[in-house]
Amino acid sequence: MRLLLVGAFSYPHHQGSQVYFQEQALALRAAGAEVELLTYGRRDESAPTDPERWRALDGFVHHTVPARARPRSDASGPVLGKPRADLALRRVLYDAIASRYASGASYDAILAHNIEACVISLTTRVKPAGSTPPVVYCVHTLMRYELSAYPKFLKSESLFPGQSESKNTKQRVKRVIDRLGERVDRFAARHADGWIALTQSAACVMLRDSTSPGSIIPPPLPHPRHRFFDAAPLAGRPSEPYFLYSGNLDGYQELHLLNGAARALSERGGTAARIVVASFDPEVAEPSQSWAPGIEPRLVRSEAEMQALIVGARATIVPRRAEGGFPIKLANSLAQGTPAITFHDREWALENRAEVWRADPRRPVESLADAMDTLARPGPEAHKMRVKSLAFYDSALRPERVAQETLALVEAVRAARQVRGGAR
Repeated sequence: MRLLLVGAFSYPHHQGSQVYFQEQALALRAAGAEVELLTYGRRDESAPTDPERWRALDGFVHHTVPARARPRSDASGPVLGKPRADLALRRVLYDAIASRYASGASYDAILAHNIEACVISLTTRVKPAGSTPPVVYCVHTLMRYELSAYPKFLKSESLFPGQSESKNTKQRVKRVIDRLGERVDRFAARHADGWIALTQSAACVMLRDSTSPGSIIPPPLPHPRHRFFDAAPLAGRPSEPYFLYSGNLDGYQELHLLNGAARALSERGGTAARIVVASFDPEVAEPSQSWAPGIEPRLVRSEAEMQALIVGARATIVPRRAEGGFPIKLANSLAQGTPAITFHDREWALENRAEVWRADPRRPVESLADAMDTLARPGPEAHKMRVKSLAFYDSALRPERVAQETLALVEAVRAARQVRGGAR
């Protein structure tokens, strides 16, 4: 089976979307598929030396946009320069599809990662019927919740000129943005030839608005012992007990909840350990971040270092409350058997006090502090969660299992398209 994975982002990169993209590509190739990649590429085109970066590219045909069209920032969300990059991505995608079709070896499907790649892929549909591969939308998150999570979108001047930045105005802006995001979700559901959702809420949206084949398939993740890690970073771990946030610093991550929980624990004078905020983003250690007492910012240099921090943590923290996505930080925690504190459980087919410790999204700061207070004390909870986490990883996240489910879905999409009589 010949597959083209399309992502409208820089690649390789350490953020969750790119890790999901990377691990899906590797899993599908290991399962026997012929896999090519199409992304923006990287602003730094030098040969990757980090083992994980090398692994992300090894042996793949990687189509990229011209260097001059790539955004200057690798950040997620609205970034100046992305529209230009997306137009360039569409041109490269069209050329790749046409070249494959002319050679008689067309792609069997396009796996479009996130909404930009889905829309771009859908706009390349051409005649004659069947010359354009079916598009399978890999739903990283729901735009209904995602768009308004970026502060740039909540600036009221763009929608209500002359209005002050009052709380009511911001709420009005959020409602408008959320409705726009919901329409985008429905558009993708109605027009994609198939879909892969990571969560229950994303699947509900797709089932409501799509008539195409789809399934919930969590992100694949190889066991850390198979991922080129060594023991060197273990020496740099904090010697005292700690809780860990591992990820980027974007606004949608809701890191203000960590600040609030740290202050609450400080006021209690309880037994909870410190909180390490580990990120590849250099801004994590900048004074402008104003971390609360009890939070230790840490700039991470490699994936091996991040995995070592996950292994040593009392528990990891996933502070985002919005539905729709399956954080790679959570997948890493499950793979390592490290307890995770989250605001959801059934969203990911997990169980509270089993694979995760679910905090209360209605009382986010207090419940985060309560969870850390409990897990900081000796007791059976952490051991039980470790066993359950590893069992869930074995049953749901192993690459071999995920690859087979994905290939089966692609076959169902192709069969359904043939029944419909070719391309729409």
